[in-house]
Order: sequence, then C-alpha cells, then structure tokens
Amino acid sequence: MKIGLVLEGGSRQTIFSAGVLDTMLDENIEFPYIGGVSAGGHAAMNYVTKQKGRLRYIIMPTKLQRGEKKAHRILDGIRKESRALHYGAAYGHIPFDFDTFFASPVKCEFTLTCCETGRPVYMSEPSDPKRLLDIVNASCSVPMLFPVAQIGAKHYVDGCVTDPIPYRRAFEMGCDKVVAISTHYPGEAVSDFRKYSAVLNPMFKHKYLDLFRALMVRYRRYQRMFEDLERLEKEGKVFLMRPEVDLCDLFETDLDKLNASYFHGCDYARRKMNALKAFLKAE
Repeated sequence: MKIGLVLEGGSRQTIFSAGVLDTMLDENIEFPYIGGVSAGGHAAMNYVTKQKGRLRYIIMPTKLQRGEKKAHRILDGIRKESRALHYGAAYGHIPFDFDTFFASPVKCEFTLTCCETGRPVYMSEPSDPKRLLDIVNASCSVPMLFPVAQIGAKHYVDGCVTDPIPYRRAFEMGCDKVVAISTHYPGEAVSDFRKYSAVLNPMFKHKYLDLFRALMVRYRRYQRMFEDLERLEKEGKVFLMRPEVDLCDLFETDLDKLNASYFHGCDYARRKMNALKAFLKAE
C-alpha cells in the first residue's frame, strides 16, 4: 500500500501545516511520495529532511525570526520577504539539509503552472540546490504579486492556479491513498482572480492566453476540488486535514496569531492521530 502526502500552499497560513507536520514527525510518519504547491513546497522539502521546526521559523517575517513580536504589514510583507524565504533561508540560521534531501528515497514533486499552456507542471530535482530553489520559487510566484519565473525555455507562476492540492497527481504517481493537508478552513473564501481581470488582462491575456483562462476559472476549479476531496474521503481514499478556525491570514505579520495557528496545527494533528494511523494501516 503506497500512501502519498500532498501539501497546499497559502503563504503564511502554511504555518498551520508546520504544526501538523511537526506533530507527524514526532510520530515518525513517513511517505514514499510527497507533493507540495507554493509555500507547501517548503513544507514538502522540510518533511523530506525531517527538519522539525524549520518551516515554522522560515515562514515568519525576518523581524519575527529575530525576536520581535510584530512586523510591518506592507514593509515586511510577503513580496519583500520572498527572496529571503526562497533563497536566503536555505543558508540562514536553520540551513536546509540539501544532502539529506538529495539522498532521500522519497519522491518529492513541486507543482507549477506553465504560462504557455495554462496547465499544471510537476517538477522534481535530484541533485542541484540552485535549481531546486528556483523550482520552489516559481511554484510560489503568485500572479500580480510576483514576476513570472523562468526555468529553461518555459515560464511559470504559482501552482495554486491550476492544482492547489495535487492529490490526483499522487494517484497518477502510483499512490493508493493520499493524506492531504489544506491551509484553508471550511467555508473560507479563496482568491477569485476574476475580480482582478482588469489588471490581469493586460498582463497575461495577449502573451499567455491559456494562463489567463486558467486564472478566470480557478475559483470554480477550487470549489470542485474540495467536493472531490470530500467524496474521496468518504470512500477512504483521502485523509483530509485542514484548520478548524480562522487564526491567521495569507500575509500575517503578528507573532501571536502565527503562533496560535501553529499550535492549532499541533493540537489538530494530535486529535486526529489515531484516525490518521488507522488510515495509514488500512488496506
């Protein structure tokens, strides 16, 4: 029985996932396949290397990492902090363990959206630290907030546009069942790019028409995705974990709120642990 783990992004809301994953690491839970999207890519990397606490640390603004309680909402926001998260953190106070990652037998993939096709692309990297970080950076390139990323001859934006929780990909990769961790609580409104069509039209419609179309249907795709996940959960093929309450938002800069979301993830995982282990063992 091959069971995969797939991890949604959500910028700083991913600190909930950090709590869940750190608790799972305490229980020595392993997966042969892990897929991450956007900030969920950082979650995937750290789970492969079993670096407990690292995701919680790096997802925070650098001011909070230095011991301050609050950061400025704009001046220390995600856009300003992106290079520190995607590149600087790999060699920072808690460096990423590239050696363990590349030596791991775990198949770890990252979801990107190809601008030329408007379709999801799944990438992995077995040996090159720079390319690995480039892939994760591209997976996090939210349209309008960040520039389009280039890898090779193609251009990419955030994987959340086309495949926010890549559970179908996990099944394609041979997984019989999937543990899926979402960062959005039930009923939470997700980004509806249709609201920004006046901005997105000149940015993408002529150069990347298929990407523009993908952005316009992303909201409906997201709704259908959760309907499908809930169906698969009832069938015993998916174990879905997600926040129960709204504790922090995508661009949170308040330490108390970020910590509350992390500890909610820890508590949630502990309460779900018996059911999770039963799911992992069931044939």
